[in-house]
Amino acid sequence: MKLILDVMGGDSGPSANLEGAVQALPELEGELILVGDEAIIRDHLRKRRLKLLAAAVQLGDARQGCKVRLLHSSETIDMHDSIRVIRQKPGASINLGCNLAAQEFQAGKPAAFISAGHSGAMMASALLNLGRLRNLERPAIAVRLPTLKPEGCILLDVGANVDCKPEHLRDFAIMGALYAQAERKAEALPRVGVLSNGEERSKGNELTRASVELIEAHPAFQAESPQRAGLFQGYCEGKEIFKGQVDVVVTDGFVGNVVLKSLEGLGSAVVTLLKREAKQSPLSAFGFVLATRVLRSLKRKLDYAEYGAAPLLGVAGYVFICHGRSNGKAIKNALLRTQTALRSRFVERLEQALAPPAAPATAPAAQPRKG
Repeated sequence: MKLILDVMGGDSGPSANLEGAVQALPELEGELILVGDEAIIRDHLRKRRLKLLAAAVQLGDARQGCKVRLLHSSETIDMHDSIRVIRQKPGASINLGCNLAAQEFQAGKPAAFISAGHSGAMMASALLNLGRLRNLERPAIAVRLPTLKPEGCILLDVGANVDCKPEHLRDFAIMGALYAQAERKAEALPRVGVLSNGEERSKGNELTRASVELIEAHPAFQAESPQRAGLFQGYCEGKEIFKGQVDVVVTDGFVGNVVLKSLEGLGSAVVTLLKREAKQSPLSAFGFVLATRVLRSLKRKLDYAEYGAAPLLGVAGYVFICHGRSNGKAIKNALLRTQTALRSRFVERLEQALAPPAAPATAPAAQPRKG
C-alpha cells in the first residue's frame, strides 16, 4: 500500500502537511511517499515536533512498519494558477503524485494520491494521468456530511461538474452507493436519493426527473440484481439530508457546492451567535460554560478537519482532495481515511458496477428435421 502525499499543497503548505503526516504515522501501513521540494521538506523536518517523521525518512522505515521516502518535485502549482499549467509544469508535485498513483493502479497495486492543493488542477491532472473509468463520462467529488445518524451522508457532486446530464447523475448515484458501502460499518445497503425541491414525482426539473428514471432502471438498484449497490428512494428534500433519512444524496456540482458552502457558513455562524448571546448576561455566560462540552462535540461534527479529504470518484485510481485550509489534524484524518478506502478496494468494485450488463445468451437456431 502506497499513500502519496502532496507536501506543497494547501494554504499552510509543508508545515501542515508534514504535521499531519507525523500524527498519522503510528497508524499507517505500507509506504508513505512525501512529494515536494526536497530541500524545503528536509528544512522543515529539522524542527523538533517532526522528529519521528525525520527519523523515518532518514532510515527509510518507521518503528510501526510504515516506510517513508521523499519524491522530489521541481515545480509547484499555486492556488492562483490556471489549471492549464498542469501541462506547463510536468514536474509539479500534483502531476508527479497523480502519475505515480496511476502507475501503481495500472500495475494492480494499491496506491492513492492526497493533496490540499489546487482542486481544479487536481481534477485535470487526475484525468490526464489516470483517465476515467470505462462507461463513465464525468468524475465527481464526494463529501460526507454530518447527520443524526453516526454514518453521516455522502453528497456528490460538490463542484467537479457545474452542468450535468441525467446520465451523469445516474453514474453519481452508483458511485455514491458503492463509496458509502466502503465507508459505513452497517451491513444494510445505503439509501440513495436525488436532491429536489419536494418528494413528489411531479416536483424537480427536467434534469432530476430524467435522472430518476435512469437510476431506477439501472441494475445497481434492482432488487433482483446481483450487482445491487443501494436502495433508491427517489427524490430527497434538503431538510431530509441532516435527519439521516438518506445515506447518499445526488445532485449536480453547482447545487452540491452551494449546499456544502452553506453548511460551512452555517456552522461558523451558529458558534458566533452562541458566543454573542452568552455575553448578554452573567446567567447566559454561565449556561454557555456548562454547555461547553456539548458545543465542542457539535463543533467536531461540523469541522471539515474531522473528515480529512473527499475522494474524486470516477477516475481510474485513488485520488483524494483536501480542503485548501487543511491543518495537521485534517491531513492526518485524510491519510487514515485514504488508507481505509484502499483496503475496501471500492474503485475496483465501482469499475465492475459501471460495466454494462452482459447480453443474455441466445439459444442456437433449431435445425430442420431430416426425412
